[in-house]
Amino acid sequence: MAIHLAIDMSNQGMTIAQAAKALAVSSRTVRRYIKSGRIQASLVAGPFGDEYRIAALPPELEKTIPVDSTPVQTPEQTPVQTPVKVLEMVSDLQEKNMALAARLGAATERINNLESQIKLLAAGRRPWWRRLFSGGS
Repeated sequence: MAIHLAIDMSNQGMTIAQAAKALAVSSRTVRRYIKSGRIQASLVAGPFGDEYRIAALPPELEKTIPVDSTPVQTPEQTPVQTPVKVLEMVSDLQEKNMALAARLGAATERINNLESQIKLLAAGRRPWWRRLFSGGS
């Protein structure tokens, strides 16, 4: 499988980002490959300083496109869902949804209660320096 990318307009090669996209890896990985010698790159002057340009990608680094491995069900393997079964499933899901909504409401109420208790505790305290300089009262 050969990777054909549009090479930079100045015909200096691919940028690190283009190579990363072609190999389906991060740009950091491409930099590691360059440092380890797995990818040959040259430094060229760019608008913000020197940048790497890659002339060609090694074939051993090319990724194969994964094939969808989901098993295909034939009509005789597909379970038959009768309307009654579907309605039972919907009813079961609605019951679970209601139970979760009740638990969420209880948890929200508990959080609100704890927040109000924290506010009450914080409101009664004076800073240490006021207690120190106000005569101890």
